[in-house]
Amino acid sequence: MTDIRQQDRRLFARELTRPYRLIGLLLSYAILYSFRGFLGHDLVVLLGLAAVPAAVWLTSSHSASVQTRFYNKRYEAMWKGCQDRLARFNEVIGKMRRDQIADLYEMPKTIRRIGDNLYAALRRADMIAYEVHLTEEGVLSAPPSWQAPSEDPQAKELYRLADRNIAEYRQQFAGVMAGVHRAEAQSAVYMTTLDTLRMKMIGYRLVGKNPDMSSQDFLEALSEAKLQLHAIDQALDELDFTQMPKMVAVIPPAVPEHLQQGNP
Repeated sequence: MTDIRQQDRRLFARELTRPYRLIGLLLSYAILYSFRGFLGHDLVVLLGLAAVPAAVWLTSSHSASVQTRFYNKRYEAMWKGCQDRLARFNEVIGKMRRDQIADLYEMPKTIRRIGDNLYAALRRADMIAYEVHLTEEGVLSAPPSWQAPSEDPQAKELYRLADRNIAEYRQQFAGVMAGVHRAEAQSAVYMTTLDTLRMKMIGYRLVGKNPDMSSQDFLEALSEAKLQLHAIDQALDELDFTQMPKMVAVIPPAVPEHLQQGNP
């Protein structure tokens, strides 16, 4: 979460230093200063009035920075969908007696913890997708192409290395984007798991006391939900957004045949 906090601080600082916000802050203090004679000399009143423009400046800047934390509105919509499902789940579970099902005591904590981890994964996926789009747009779909202009062994070897680099680039690109796609898929599983569990809880709460309805289905749904949530949690821990090649193999250029034989 350190990288995400740093990004949030940068966004907050950017909003704080927006020219129109700074100008508005200075104008507010200029107006207060011009009316200083009508405000009296009560230090508490003066400090209270002076704090109002600063509070507006800070809160408006923070609110604006929160709205720009996601580069891509698609990832922001995914996270809002997760938040919506969590709020609906909390509303339903609040209407149930905790002593009905013992697992309901720990499950909300697990769901919230996984939600926090999922938020971090979506933020990182959003940042990576933004950077990839910024620098790699058009490169993957249209890599360099050429035809060897000569039969020179050195040139042919260099072209072969270039082809290898293209293949390695595509492999690295796929590896980086795989983590992004997995984060998206995990958000989908998170939302649908909560949807299913919530409907089971509603049914159990409303008709669970009916002798004709067994609670076995609900207990099985709880167990299945726990397994799915555990799978999401484990997958989030295993997400790797830092796939970078540790080294690039370098093949020495081919030695001409007459030099291999020791001929001048």
